[in-house]
This record gives sequence, structure tokens and C-alpha cells, in this order.
Amino acid sequence: MENIISLIVEYSVGPIGKQFGYLVFYKSSIATLEEKFRRALEKKEAVQQSVNGAQWNQEVVASEVKTWLTNVEKKIEEIQKFLGEDVKANRMCLNGWCPDLKLCYSLGKKAKKNTQAIIQLLEEGEKYDRVYNIAPPLKVRSPSTELFKDFESRKSTIQNVLNALKNDNIDMIALCGMGGMGKTKMAKEIKRRVESDNLFHKVAITVVSQNPNFIKIQGELAESLGTRLKAESLQGRADELHSILTENKKVLLILDDVWKPLDNQDIEDIGVYYAFKEKSCKILLTSRNGEPSNGIEIHETFRVDLLSEEEAWNLFVEMTGDCVNSSDLISIAKQVAKECAGSPLAIATVGGALSNKSDKNEWKAALQQLKMSIPQNINGQLKVYSNIEFSYNYLESDEAKSCFLLCCLYPEDYDVPIENLVRYGVAKRFLKGLGTVEQTRVLVHTIVKNLRRSNLLLDSNEKECVKMHDVVRDVDISIASRDENGFMVVLHEGLEEWPQKDRYDSYTTISLLLGEMKWHPTELKCPKLQLLQLLCLNLSKTFPDNLLDGMKELKMLCLQNSYFTLPTLPPSIQILQNLQMLNLQHCSLGDVSVIGTLGNLEILGFPDCDIEELPSEIGNLSRLKLLDMKECVFLKQIAAGVLSNLSRLEELYVGGFNKWGCRTTMEANGEVKANNASLVELIPYSSQLVVLEISVPSICYLPKELHFSNSNFRFRINISINDIPGSDGSLDERYLFENSLKLEVEDASDLGEHQTIRSLLKNAVVLNSDIEKNWKHIWFEKEEKEILPCNLKCLTINRCEDLEYLLEATSDSTPPNSFHLLESLSLHYLPRLIGICKSTDSVEVEREGSSASTTVAHKLFSSNTILWVPNLKRLIVGDCGSLEVVFDLEGLKVKENRKPILAVLSELTLWDLSWMSHVWKNIPPGFQGFQNLTLIDIMGCGSLRNLLSASIAKLLVQLQVVTIRDCNLMENIIQREYEAGEERRAYILSNDAHSLKWPSIKSINLWECPKLKTFGSEVRNERKLRKPRAKEPSSGSFPARESSGLFNRCLESCVSRHRNYSPAQGKSNSINKEITLTKEEEQNVSETENQAKMLSLFQYNMIESLENLEELSIHLCDSLEVIFELEGLNAEESNIFNNLTVLSLIYLPKLLHIWKKDPRDIKGFNYLRLLRVWECGSLKCLFTPSIAKLLVKLEEIEVYSCNEMEEFLGKELGDEENRDVIAFPLVKTLKLGNLRKLECFHTEDNHAFEWPSLDKITIVGCPKLKMLVSTSTKTPKLKGVHMKSRTFQPMVEGDLNATIQHIIKGEGLNQFSSPPFYDIRSYEAGYDKDVFDF
Repeated sequence: MENIISLIVEYSVGPIGKQFGYLVFYKSSIATLEEKFRRALEKKEAVQQSVNGAQWNQEVVASEVKTWLTNVEKKIEEIQKFLGEDVKANRMCLNGWCPDLKLCYSLGKKAKKNTQAIIQLLEEGEKYDRVYNIAPPLKVRSPSTELFKDFESRKSTIQNVLNALKNDNIDMIALCGMGGMGKTKMAKEIKRRVESDNLFHKVAITVVSQNPNFIKIQGELAESLGTRLKAESLQGRADELHSILTENKKVLLILDDVWKPLDNQDIEDIGVYYAFKEKSCKILLTSRNGEPSNGIEIHETFRVDLLSEEEAWNLFVEMTGDCVNSSDLISIAKQVAKECAGSPLAIATVGGALSNKSDKNEWKAALQQLKMSIPQNINGQLKVYSNIEFSYNYLESDEAKSCFLLCCLYPEDYDVPIENLVRYGVAKRFLKGLGTVEQTRVLVHTIVKNLRRSNLLLDSNEKECVKMHDVVRDVDISIASRDENGFMVVLHEGLEEWPQKDRYDSYTTISLLLGEMKWHPTELKCPKLQLLQLLCLNLSKTFPDNLLDGMKELKMLCLQNSYFTLPTLPPSIQILQNLQMLNLQHCSLGDVSVIGTLGNLEILGFPDCDIEELPSEIGNLSRLKLLDMKECVFLKQIAAGVLSNLSRLEELYVGGFNKWGCRTTMEANGEVKANNASLVELIPYSSQLVVLEISVPSICYLPKELHFSNSNFRFRINISINDIPGSDGSLDERYLFENSLKLEVEDASDLGEHQTIRSLLKNAVVLNSDIEKNWKHIWFEKEEKEILPCNLKCLTINRCEDLEYLLEATSDSTPPNSFHLLESLSLHYLPRLIGICKSTDSVEVEREGSSASTTVAHKLFSSNTILWVPNLKRLIVGDCGSLEVVFDLEGLKVKENRKPILAVLSELTLWDLSWMSHVWKNIPPGFQGFQNLTLIDIMGCGSLRNLLSASIAKLLVQLQVVTIRDCNLMENIIQREYEAGEERRAYILSNDAHSLKWPSIKSINLWECPKLKTFGSEVRNERKLRKPRAKEPSSGSFPARESSGLFNRCLESCVSRHRNYSPAQGKSNSINKEITLTKEEEQNVSETENQAKMLSLFQYNMIESLENLEELSIHLCDSLEVIFELEGLNAEESNIFNNLTVLSLIYLPKLLHIWKKDPRDIKGFNYLRLLRVWECGSLKCLFTPSIAKLLVKLEEIEVYSCNEMEEFLGKELGDEENRDVIAFPLVKTLKLGNLRKLECFHTEDNHAFEWPSLDKITIVGCPKLKMLVSTSTKTPKLKGVHMKSRTFQPMVEGDLNATIQHIIKGEGLNQFSSPPFYDIRSYEAGYDKDVFDF
């Protein structure tokens, strides 16, 4: 019997004892695991270092070592998760607070198993101790890194580079900017940050320089990577470097100071190309060149620009010392700093030269030298200038150097017109005397583009202009002033006297900035002078008669932006028989007939001149190539016969003149008899014209026989009944315009067989048509295919009463190519328009797998025509009353490899489309398109109930602005789709179809939508909602496969009494992932869903989709009750609307809550600056204390005519005992008007308030207001209270409540103000900014 009992005990207690061991010794098991885990980490790091060393020295590492590393890495991750989640989450329970025996058993068992696995891996790892290891070289900190200045302007650029480096799709990045901007220092700082953040395994840097030495570059890269190259040949070293890079999959290579654009062969010679292509490395370039690669795609280019004024001054003070802050020096020091123009290198060198100099005269001399461009006399300044001069010397052509030098003829910070450089280039024979003006223009624009890339020139905000950095300009003047160039440039002040020099015979180019010239040498001899440019500061009525006498060789004369009033030109101009270019700009001119004597003149310009007549003598200029009379709005007459005599004319600009003679044919003898020139005069040489810009009042003024056959012919022709020059945009300063035709005709039948019009239509790039009658289709493909434009980019059609389609096509024709380049389409006042194209036969469309025939009607774009405009960027449709749908894609087949449809459309504007019921309709499953749409603007579309479907909404990842105005039936912006069909319904209800993210959204404006209910209808996103409490896990939910039945039953009976007290329930998902809801909780969730269907603009499930929203304005939306519905948000994960800065709510009569049911711990709204609430008659308070505490950046609060508002700060459940101080740290302005029931800011006395920045408070029409708050409030900056009629009550006893009481005792706060002037369109235009200024 004893033997039997012992056998039973042996077979039962053994397994059970093991199981009880997990339970009894769980704490020591976890402690042992933690100790072994630390040892495993150390061992793994040691082996990895050995492997790294072997790889860098081209040693082969055994595969078993790599396998061990993989296994140990996997096990480390597993244990890290166990210790960091399961053990940590249940630490309180393990320490005896509420011991859950089953939990202790599970953790003990897992700890024991993981410990055994770690011991086995450690034993195996012992044999890898001898893996070769190399000590990495010590890093020497670069002095330049020490000197890196963390300017705000550099911070953002560096962060952008770091973000780009983290992007898996970006492999090559460039930092570009002018010499001396600090690109190298920034690159080294990026290297430091990358290494600090462990973004790459290794970072290597090398200097490429002007003349790259590839052997040296390879060596520097290898050394940065911790090894040396053994091969001597270029190819051998390239192979070695390639092996190093591919062995270590994540390397950043920094190629600094790239001059010549690198191509594929260059980086292949270095040994980087294939590693780069295999994504083993990324490349960061720094260069002065805006395009530092040739044939290699640079995914991101970041410009390093000048320092801001504040940054520049701070650096200047640091370089010069505190002496500049003395009262004697600070003014002049700031002028010196300004002369450095934000260039870090210029500031550093100039500041270093003046370091600790306290002599005011020394500073004055420095300033004078900087202004006069004499850098040689300032120690160290040459270093700045030598960088720039080196860039100049590096220019490849004489023409490029000439263009650069010509840019110094203009004052500092001047917008240099490129067209002026073109005309100088013609006279200077850039094309060696051959070619047209247009060919020179192409050359000069190419040169300017390259000068921009070299950072010698800067972009300008003005069209077709460039700017020059002040320091670069100083170098330019310095170079130009040398004897070999012979420039004299005096532009720093308005001269009253001609600059006095001993001799003028060496000057080739003179540019002066004049005041009222009172003196010039009587015998001014400039025998070598070829270019004279005079700019005038003030209105001048005099121009010396004999000024030009000594300038017989002059080829170019320009009075640029001059204010000369010249009834007649000076007689000395007749001496200039070599003159090739004459440009008189912004002058008041009388008789200019003397110009007709200048027989060699090729370029003649009167842009923006007050001139009334172009006399017949101008017809004597037989060599004239270009005549420019842009913006001559007072021009009344061009003498008849002038144009016919200009037989070599290539370019004619007279867009502001429309008083042409109405002769359409020439007389028999070839003469035209009329007072004013007729365009018939252009017929004989119309084939040689290259550029023509004209305006005519009617089609009858445009001859039918004009043959513009030059292949490079460009035109801008305005045929308009409107006789006000410039009112139609004809006064455009650009010279590089594309072929533009404005065609305003009352009746289409007037066009007839007008061959000139047909020719212009065919070649138009920009077409604006305004034909009132008898034009049902603009083009007829079958009958008039030869006039279809092939290069149309911009099409505008206005006021065509009969227009139904843009195009009529036959059913068997291929899609037209008229629109394949179209970028902008504007359709206005077309009451009968019903589509893009009419077919004589029906169009076949697909419906649910079957084919059917129907007629395309009342839809602007069908599934066919939408494919005709792949490059459309802007679509504007207005007052086209017959349209019902804009994009109807019924029948569109979704193909796997098809490019997204309308993928570049960025702007969509629709207005006054009274019958439009859908913008998008019949969107097929899987459709892709509209990804680059940034702006949607809808106005006056009275039949539109929603803007777009969820399937379209999720595509609009670039959307920035949404504006909806005056849409009376609009109920929601994003609508769930209800199309039939099980397959389609399944797609619509899927997460993919309903997940929505608008990461680029900046502004939402919803105005005059009285039926608007919500922004999104049942649209989900990926935000985790507030989690319901998990139901108590069932006792049988824990696995116990290895436990014997006897042990399992014992354990169950042990833990059953403790399970209700475990804080780990619902958290330890690794132990039990089953979560169920009780009936009560299901009911609560159901109630939450029902509440979300209330009239809330933003329900909780839409909030994350709009996290980058900056401005929100909701006006005149009668149905809205809530703006932000926050119930349902997971407060722990919320950080919502943290980019919102402006919230404007006007005339929302049913609004009950701005923020509804806010969770206590919610985060967000931290950057709201303006809160405007007007005419919200049901609103009782602005916000609760928990919301108020979020508004730390709020600067202005406006509340007007909210008749039910009793307090600003509403009551909040559980807030009664809260004694927190509520501060509005940045609020400067508080405006309260016509608040009939407002008693105080907060009726409770549990909160004190602080307003440290408040300096203006306006209170009008608040009859019940007795005090601001019943507790203490601090307003240290407030001087008083503004009231109606601009009255002001100073502070009483320094206390706001006392001040309000004083006002009440006097005239009181009963006077109501009249309603602010409010109009939706004036608000949009910004006219009502001060409507609250009573």
C-alpha cells in the first residue's frame, strides 16, 4: 500500500510541484530574468562591435554569427516587451496590493522560460569572443561646428533636412545658397544631429570643391567611415567603397561645396552610384549652384537664405563686442550691420575687423567705405568679396559676365528688369550680330536663370525681374569699375552735379542717380562711352541741351524710371548716329520727331510715358526691330504710314492703344490715306513679325490678310468693345507672354471666314471668348478641325447665350487634343451650357456590368471628357444655370495602371449654379484622382445638399481651404454614399473607404448655409475613441495546457475570490485580449452614437482629420447647435485643433455649445488667438473651466449680441471644489457688446482670474453686468474701460470690478450699440475688421 501511495505522489506531485514553483517563486524568477537580460544586452553589443570592425576592414563574418545576432535580437525584443508591459503593468498586484494568483503563475512561468532561452544564447555566444574588433578613430570636434549659430531661420531648414532624411522615399537632398551663407556649418550641424539621434549607422563627409579630386574624396569618405582604402587605382578604391557602403545599409554621405553639377558617372567613379541606387546610402549636397546635379534626381532642395534683421544684428554684436551698444556707436553700428545685408560671412568678417573698436570716426570711415564699395581698406573684408568674385570669374561666357556687370547699374535692392538686359544684349551683339531680338531674349533669360542658380542674382517679387544682394552688388561694382571694364556707377544719392573726374575718356558705361541736375562739364568728352543710363529721383523739367555732345560713340541711352518732362528732346541727341537702343521710361514727352534722325536705331521704347503722338518721322527708322509703347495710356495717334515704313520690325507693343484707322485694305498705290495708322500697314511684313501686342475695338479693325507665318510668332491681341485701355488687363508689363487672344464679338456670324482670327485661334495658348449670340459650339471637330487650338492652356468663356457645348464631335472620332495641355478653364454666364462635348450619336456608358446608351447631358465632365484634361489645374464655373453635375463618372472603368484623374487640379470654384445637385457623382469603387486639390470655393448653389462623398473626401490629402457660401439646402459637407449594389456598399462601408485625413487643411469657411447640420455624415477616421471598461475576464480564459487537471482546478478555486479587485483587468492584453461590453455599457455607447447625430458641426470622429486647421469661420448657419462635439474622444490620446488660431462664429441662432461635453483631461486648442462670437442668441456661455485652461495663446475675445449669455465661464460637473487660478496670459483685448443677460464672467466664486496682458476692454449694452468676477482678478496692464461713443473710464483704485461699479453708478452700461455692419462679401474682403470699434 505504501508503494502505491509513493508512486501516486511521485507521478502527481512532480508536475504539480513544477507548476506550484511558477507560482511560489515568481518574484525571484522575474529578478533572475532581469539580470540575465542585462548580460544578454552587453554580450550582443560586444559581438556587434566585433562584427562591425570586421566589416569595415573587409573581413568576412561567418553566417553563424549573423544567425546568433538575429536570434538574440528577437529574444531581446520579446523579453523587453514582457518586462516593459506585462510585468510593469501589474507591478502593484505583484507587490501584494491585490494578489491575483493566476496572474502570478502566468508571469512566473513566462519568466522561467525566457531565462532558460537567454542562458542558452549566452552560452552559444561565448565562442564569438574572438571576432576581430577595431577601435573607431577618436572624433576631433571641428572648430566650425563650435561656431555654429542656431538661428531661427537655420533651425527650420535643419529640421526640414532631418525630416527629409527620415523619409524613406527621399535619397538625395541639396542645401543651396550664395557663398558665405553658412551651408558648410549647417551640413556639419546636421551631421552632428544625425549622429546624436542615431538616424544612420554612419555619417561621412567630404569636400568636393571646384576641381574635384576623386581619389582624395574616396579617402575622406572611407576615413569618415572608420577604415582605410587599400587599392591605389580609382576603380579599385571605388569597388572597396561600394563594398563598405552596401555592407552597412544605412549611411549618410555629405558632399560639401559642389561646384560643377554631379552626374551619374561622377558618383560611379567615386564608388557611390550603385550603393545609392540600392538605397544603402543617402546623399546630402551643399552647393552655390541651384541645380548641383545633372541627371540625378534631387528629391528635396532647401535654400539657405540671408539672416533676418534681428539675427543679423545679434551676430554682428557678437562679432564686434558690446561696445556697439554704447549710445555713441549704436546708430552707426546698425547702419554698418545693415550694409552686410544679412550675409553671415560678411557680418563675421566686417564685425571681426571692427571688433572692440570704440572710435566713432573709425566706424564712420568703415560705413563710408562700405557704401562706396571700397572693401580693400577694411581688414578681412576681402575674404567675403573674393568668394563672390570667384563665382563671377567662374562664369563660362562673356555674355554671362556682361549680364552680371549690367545688373550693378541699378540702385540697391532694385528690381532689375530682365527685358532691359535683353535690349542691352541686342546692342552689345550677344548673338554676334545675328539672330532676332527674341533669340537674344531667350539667351539672356537662360543666362539670368544660371546666374540665379549660382546665387549671384536673387529672385524678385516683381514679374520678369531679378534682384542682387547688396554685398554681391558691391563686388559687381568693384569689378565693373576696373579699367578693363570702365564702368562709373554713382547711385547712392541724388546728384545735382555731374560727378567730377579728372578724365572721362576711359569710361564705357555710366549709370547715375540724378536729382535736379544743376551743373555738368561744358565740354564733357566720353569718347569710349557706349552705354548711358540716367535715373531721376524727382520731377525734372530740364535736360542739358549739350549733355550728349561728347558721346558720339554712344550705342545705348536709357532714361530709366526717370521723371523728366521734355517738351522736346535735346538737340544733341542728333549727334548719336551710332545709337542702337533708346529707352525713355516714365517720361512726359512732347515732340519726339528728332528721333527719326537716328538711322541706326534698332530698339525704341516709350514704356509708361505720357506721350500723345508717335510722329511720321519715326517711320524713317528703317533698321528698327522693336517698338515698345506699353502703358502709353494717353497715346492718341500713331501717324499713318509709320508702321508700313518699319520694314524690319520684329516686335510691336502697343497694347494700350486702340484708336486705329479703320482701313482694312491698302490703296492701289500701296499708300494708306488716314490720320491714324491702320493695321493694314503690317500686312507686307506680317510674316516676319515675331511678337505682336495690340488692342483693337472691333473685329473690323483687324485685317483678314495678316499672315503670321513665323514659327516663333507670339501674340497678345485684345479685340474688345471696351475702349478703356488697360481695363481688360491689356496693360501687362510682361514681355514673355504666351499667345493670348481676347475675342469679344456680339454675334458669332461676324467671324465669317476671317482667316486671321482662325489662325490666331489655332495658335492661342490663352483664349478669352465673349460672344453673345449664335454660338452653340465653340469648335466643330468634323467641319472645322483645322482651327482647333493645339496648345491651349487657359480658356475663359463669358456671356455666350446660346452656348451648349465647347465641342461637337463625331462618334467615330478620336478624342480631341485641344484640351490636353489645358491648365485653366473658366466658364461664366452660360445659361444653356450642358457639357464639354456633344456627340451626334449616343455615348456608351457602363452600368453595373452592362452596356447601355444614353445622351450625355447636364454634366460638365462625363467619364469620357474628364480624361481629355489631364493637366487642368484650375476650374471656375459660374452662373451656368443648366448644369446639374460637375463631375459625373458613370461608366468610368477603374484600371490598375491608369494615372489618377485630374491629378494636378488645385483650385475648384463654383458659383451661382442654381440647378447643380452634385459636384461629384457616380464615383466608381477604387477611383483615384483629385489628390492635389488645395482649394474648394462654392457660392450660391441652391440645390446642393452636400459637397462631396466620403470616397472623394479621403483622396483630398492636399486640401487647404474650403469655403461654402449661400447654399440654402446644404446639410453636410461630407456625405456618406448610398448607391445600390452589394459590392459597392461593401466598399463604401469598409475602413479604407471611410478613413479620412486632411493633413493640409488650413481654413474652413461656412457662410449662409441655413440647413447645415454637420461637417461629416457618418465618416470615420482612425482615432481611437474613449475605451469602454472591459468586462471582468472569465475564469476560464487563461490558457493552462501544461497544467495537470488537478492543479488547474486548485488554481481556479484559489483565484476566484480575488479577481474582482485586480487593477490589471482590462489592461494586460498580453494575458487576456478578450474584452466584452455589458448591456449597460452597450446602452451607453448607443446613447453616445445618438448624441453624435445631433446638429454638431464637428463630431468626435471627425476631429483628428482636421488637426492642422488654422482658421474656422461659421456664419449665418441657422441650424447648428454645437461646433465641437467632444464626447467620445479618448482624452488620454487627444491633442486636438492645436493649430487653430482663429475661430469666428457669427449669427448662429440655435448654437447652444461651442465645446460640448468636453472630457476633463482633453488637450488641444493651445494656439487659438482670436475668438469671435456674434449674434448667437441661444448661447449661454463661451466655455467651461477645463476649456479655458487650454486657451493659453488666446489674444482677443469678441462677444456681441448673444442675448441668452449669462456668463462667459460655464459650470462644469465636479468643478465646485476646484480652486484653480484660471489665467489668460496673452489676452490683450476683450470686447463685450449687447449682452442683455450677462451678469459676470463667472458666477461661482471658486476660481480666481489673471489677465496679465489685458490692455483694452470694451463694454457696451450689458445692463445686468455688475462685476467681472466675484473673486480676485489681476489686470496689471489695464488702464480703463472703453464704452459707447468712444467714452473711456480710467481704472478706479486699480481694480476692474471697482471700475465697473463706478460706471454703473454713473451713466451705466445700459446703452446698446447698433448692430455691426455685416455683409458676407465685405467680411471676405476684410472690410469689417474694425466693426466692433464702437
